[in-house]
Parts: sequence; C-alpha cells; structure tokens
Amino acid sequence: MPVEIAGFAQVLARCVDFDTVEPPELEVVLAEANEVLEMEFAEPSVNSTLIRSGSQFTHLLFVQHGTVVPLQYPYSELEAPFLIGDHEFLMEAERWVASYSAITESFVVWIPVSIMQLVVEHIPTVRSRMHQLVMRRLARFYWTSLATSGTASSRVAAALVSRLALSSTDSGQEREIPIRQKDLTRLTAMSRSAVADGLTALANERVIRLGTSGTSRFAGIVMIPDVDLLKDHAFEVVKGKEIRSLLSQSDEE
Repeated sequence: MPVEIAGFAQVLARCVDFDTVEPPELEVVLAEANEVLEMEFAEPSVNSTLIRSGSQFTHLLFVQHGTVVPLQYPYSELEAPFLIGDHEFLMEAERWVASYSAITESFVVWIPVSIMQLVVEHIPTVRSRMHQLVMRRLARFYWTSLATSGTASSRVAAALVSRLALSSTDSGQEREIPIRQKDLTRLTAMSRSAVADGLTALANERVIRLGTSGTSRFAGIVMIPDVDLLKDHAFEVVKGKEIRSLLSQSDEE
C-alpha cells in the first residue's frame, strides 16, 4: 500500500540513520520524489525471506514496526525503527549481500534507491551518519571473528570488544557492558562453563571486573578498566603465532 509522506517522515526521523534530521526537513525532500513508497505486512517466518542475498538492490527496507533478522552470523535482531540496506547503498551495490526475514509480525516500507539518493543530496549529514553506523557494524564483525578462535579468555575478550564496537565505545577507560552469559556463549561458540572460565581468567588478570562492585559472580554487567588491555588479551593467540613471509628472500638479498 502507498505511504503517506507526512506521517512517514515523522517515523523515519526516529531511525538512528536520521537522528540529526528534523521531520519537516525530511518531509520536504520525500515530497519531491517521483517514485512511491510502498508498505508491506510481513508475517514471521524464517522460510519466507523479505530480502534474498544476490537479488537486485533496487530499494532499501525500513522496518517501521516489528523485528527483522539477517540470516547470518553473528545473529542480530533489527527492531523498529531500523533501516536495512545502508551498507549496499553506500557501496552503490547492484545486489543484496545478505538475506533477511521477519521474526515477528512486521510492517516494512520499501524505499527506492533513487529516493534515498535524493535524501542524501539534500541532507548530506544522512550519508555521514550512515557511514558511521556501517563502520561500527563492520568493527563488530571484525571482533566477533576473533571471538570464535583461541583460548577461552581471548574469545571472551574479543566478544566483549565487539559489544563496545556497536556503540563506538571500544576505546578509553572504565567502560560498562551489560551482557548475558548466554550471549557470550553464542558469540564465542563455547559452552557456558568455558565462558565462565574465560571470564574468571580475565577477572583474575584484572582485565575486567564482574559487576559494578567488582564481585566475583557474573550478574550481567562487565566493567572494563582499560579497553586497550582488553584488546591485547583478545589478540593473545594471533600475536603468539609466527607469521611467515609470503615471499621468500634469497640469501643474496
């Protein structure tokens, strides 16, 4: 069904990609577009994909109500209001790089690429904000890749940094991370006991503190005295390996 521009501008402006934009400003730009915004109701189903990897990238997808997930690792729940496709848009991609499905009853709005191009031309801060958010997500993927190999403590350390990267707080001192043990289990692909061992080892090394009061029991809060020290422990296995030169040099050289 077609979307009413005035009401949609109010909702779209709540999305993190547009958090510096006033709804009236966005409404003026959307009203100039020649193409139509279409809303779709999506039933929860992992077998029915809203977006299929490799399909033509002609529209971005705005989750106005409900929750959509990318069918990839690490697992994420993209709750409304959320814009999907900013990565492909910035890359000027011809095809989608991932698949997505709704896991709750959702209302989504298909935004033609041409309309989003009009938005970033008139409101340049939107492109800058998109770039910031995409780089934040890429940082999360980088640290999550480290969280799936190595020792228990290095995996947990990398998983914790991945959470900091999501909020661009993966530097500095005295950072607080609210996280459940089952999330650490999922991110590290380890058992609960192995995650507990990793947390204990990091706490013993004073790389982390468990809870705001520094107790020895894990209660969903991890305090990071120094993020650089946490990153050093995440790199533990990588730095310990001998990296051989890809090109052998002769003795004469």
